[in-house]
Amino acid sequence: MFIKMFFSDLIFALFLYQLTLSSSVSKVEFYKVLVEFFAFAFYLYSVCYVSEELDTCNVKIERAFGNSGWIKCSGKTCLDLCFLIRRVQRPNHLRFYQGFIVLSRSYYLKVVKASYSMVNFMRLNVN
Repeated sequence: MFIKMFFSDLIFALFLYQLTLSSSVSKVEFYKVLVEFFAFAFYLYSVCYVSEELDTCNVKIERAFGNSGWIKCSGKTCLDLCFLIRRVQRPNHLRFYQGFIVLSRSYYLKVVKASYSMVNFMRLNVN
């Protein structure tokens, strides 16, 4: 999945670079690339958004355990619930390579910023 996310970030930047070279393409090709860019940006944002929602639901489950009277349950049930509580106490974003890439909205913004920086760098080198 790391390779998939790496190439997704690279494709996002290349789409953005293609959009800045609008003088060399026809209007039909420009609109085609524009639609593809927005579709790909929506895909990348939706993956990051789902990861953020996963963590939000994890926090809600943790709060529900805190407000419930789980300590009053039987010993076996308390033991099972302790495993669940231990699981929900950690953040639950989608992550790859032991947390090297953590998908969230802030990750999406970092990808957008890096893409703009790459496009500006490439445009400076072309001119």
